[in-house]
Amino acid sequence: MKVTKTILIALTVSAATFTSAAQAVPLVSYEWTTTSEGFGPHVSAPSSASFQVPLSDVLNGVIPQFDITNIQLTYPGLTFDSAVASSIGFDFSASVDPTTGAFIFHDVGQGLAVIAFAGTDINSATTLLSITVDNPNQNLTGVADQFNALNNGSPFAGFPTAGFWTAEFPAAAATPLPATLPLLATGLGALGLLGWRRKKKTTAPAA
Repeated sequence: MKVTKTILIALTVSAATFTSAAQAVPLVSYEWTTTSEGFGPHVSAPSSASFQVPLSDVLNGVIPQFDITNIQLTYPGLTFDSAVASSIGFDFSASVDPTTGAFIFHDVGQGLAVIAFAGTDINSATTLLSITVDNPNQNLTGVADQFNALNNGSPFAGFPTAGFWTAEFPAAAATPLPATLPLLATGLGALGLLGWRRKKKTTAPAA
């Protein structure tokens, strides 16, 4: 009985491990780098700017606005309470290179941004940091992303600023089958051995 209970626990753990691994959604992480700091009394590169999107979006070449998650924005001297993704164009999505994850120019209506702000309502926020995600440059031939920071409605660091996002693809996720099959095989083997031993005990010895 004790052996059976141990085996059942092992099989349950295996199943839980398999389910958890199967449900994990691989994410691509984007990191910001400033190349031109622009103007303002507190101009400096954002100390941290990142967000994540599902790998499937990048592989499909399109990132919908509402698939942008885990937004992290900080700026020296400013304090934020929340962060959101926003559309500043008409596409509500961004086009990317499926191989590199780099944002690419798609049409004049494109435009997304990630915004960190102080307070509970972005529409009334006066302290914020906004970094565009796929903003087309003035010549409409490529992407030239920018950032802008306000402190209580006053310019903190403003346009023209420039930078770019770099995509980091997830490491190849280990397929759960190789890890769980040995446990499953061991459990089934132990169950078979237990059944054989019980059968041997209940079988009368041959005359």
